[in-house]
Amino acid sequence: MSTSNSSDASGLPDAGFTGLEAAIVLIAFVVVAAVFAYIALAMGLFFSEESQSTVHQGIRQAGSACMVSGSIHGVSEAPYNYIDSVIIPIKLTVGGEPIDMTTVSVRFVGRNHMIEIDRNDPLVSVNPKRNRWSIQERLNGDSDLLLEAGEEYVLNITLENRKDCAPYRSFAIEIKPAGRAALRVERTVPGSISQLTRLD
Repeated sequence: MSTSNSSDASGLPDAGFTGLEAAIVLIAFVVVAAVFAYIALAMGLFFSEESQSTVHQGIRQAGSACMVSGSIHGVSEAPYNYIDSVIIPIKLTVGGEPIDMTTVSVRFVGRNHMIEIDRNDPLVSVNPKRNRWSIQERLNGDSDLLLEAGEEYVLNITLENRKDCAPYRSFAIEIKPAGRAALRVERTVPGSISQLTRLD
């Protein structure tokens, strides 16, 4: 009866080799799982940053819009049947970024029609042409056309089609800086109109 160092029927050396294979496969699984976890984490952070950027941009746009800073008045010519022009004082909202007034668009919305009001030329004018808007007055402002913190601009919006500016009629004026949230001003014309009518 002879002895041998080779594998016997129990297969112990083969069993040891299988254990080494299992360890290698386990390590490979751990490495692959770590790579996938890193990729998933990186993608999650990327989309999270994109979402935060979108939210911040939306907040910035909304926060950069202007707001009404005083009483709104309608100006009329005799015999005072219609509001001929609307005077709206505006300023920046708290923490808002400056607004370039040359990029602002104005729209008049009435029950019977909706129309874009063009910028007057020159933009700073006490008496804009019909269907034009202008900066009638700049309070606490400098010579540029940027509406900045602490400044107040008084807009004069002169109307051509005045059907929606008769007594008891309602209208809206939208003031929208480029890329910013629009300011919508809604008013109802009182039953009695004078040369200067307060629009509440």
